[in-house]
Amino acid sequence: MKADIRLLGSVYAAAIADLSRPHPVAAERVGFISVALGKLSPNHFLLLGHGYTAVPDAHYLDYPRAGACIGPDAIRAAMQRILDTGAGQLHVHLHDHSGRPRPSRTDLRDMPALVKSLNVVGPACAHGAIILSSDRAWAQVTVPDSRQLFDASAVTVVGFPLLFLNR
Repeated sequence: MKADIRLLGSVYAAAIADLSRPHPVAAERVGFISVALGKLSPNHFLLLGHGYTAVPDAHYLDYPRAGACIGPDAIRAAMQRILDTGAGQLHVHLHDHSGRPRPSRTDLRDMPALVKSLNVVGPACAHGAIILSSDRAWAQVTVPDSRQLFDASAVTVVGFPLLFLNR
């Protein structure tokens, strides 16, 4: 299975601007990127990131053991977006450094359950998670008919300049 992620430059810029802001109780911010799904071949998918939604401050939980902890209202809002728009959702946050970001133990433990919840309401959509750094990205996704998370093969920001975030 192979998946390429393409983000509109405006979506990437909105995500970086929001995720870079400080939060009163969390060490990092969280958002969701809405994606449309295309198929390049039977086993090669294209996820087109066309919208960014910030998680409202009130939807964070004060949980110091994690960089950020979002509550059920944030997850319900993402699920409702799937139902309202038919767009898949990618959970996104920022590790503020240069170079390839890596998921923390908390990310690896909690993101699969979140993605599984998104799959329940949007089984025909692609869902997953992206971690951005200042110049790179890490991403895992699921696609219809294969609910296993797998690494995205490319994350590209479309616009000027064209950015290749996982090379």
